[in-house]
Amino acid sequence: MATPIRISLLVILVCLIFAFSTNAQERQGTYMHIDYLKIENNAEDEFLQHLSSTFLSIQKLRKESSSIENWYVYRVTYPGTQNSFYNYVVITISDCMSGFEDVPEQYVNQLSQREGQRLTANYKKFLSPNHSELWRIRNSVIASEEFTPSRYIVMNYMNVGLGYEYEYQMFEDEIARPLHEVRMGRNQMNGWELNELILPGGLEYGYNFSTLDYFDNLMDIEFGFTDELIRHTHPDTNINEFFENIYRTRDLVKSELWEIVESLE
Repeated sequence: MATPIRISLLVILVCLIFAFSTNAQERQGTYMHIDYLKIENNAEDEFLQHLSSTFLSIQKLRKESSSIENWYVYRVTYPGTQNSFYNYVVITISDCMSGFEDVPEQYVNQLSQREGQRLTANYKKFLSPNHSELWRIRNSVIASEEFTPSRYIVMNYMNVGLGYEYEYQMFEDEIARPLHEVRMGRNQMNGWELNELILPGGLEYGYNFSTLDYFDNLMDIEFGFTDELIRHTHPDTNINEFFENIYRTRDLVKSELWEIVESLE
């Protein structure tokens, strides 16, 4: 026998299927590569200049060759720690992991030898990350027909305990996602994604999942899962049990706010 919360979830999902484009599912199953950069103050102006003159040109060629699907750069406006060792992040989306290796080979054949060497030298000079991560996008929903990078991203890093991975993903898919969809219907949010870390990994790394919340307005970030939103979306849910289930399956390691600087869109 179906429980009340699953019945309400079914009704909500059926209603929402017509409100959100099926294009929102295109990013599900794709890969996300994040480079974490530390740009010193005295080099920041030159870095921003090269974003448009050098890096954007390279990424357009990579996209034309079908190596990647999208590329964007965010400034870490509010880092998750007081002593953060990065202040910019570069996000690259591809439908296969090979899109993240041998990057120069993805574009040099489309340029003269001299121009290819010049662009590659500048690319390596500024895009040498402190560290990088490879993620798999496990769930994705956006409010528009096609994905365009939002002005803000809230990146939530999660540590899901061993043996709780499936339960955590089920909670995000069946409980959290409908809440985000309601917020999108209220024009309070542009999109949401659930990601699983592929590399690096291990207990010492500190986290293994993340969610990305997409916003255009800073004011919409403040109020997330309110009692009103939960009761509206899942009328039969016990609020205390709702949050107990969240805290039981995962720990929120840190949240950061990123602001868009450059993108292919």
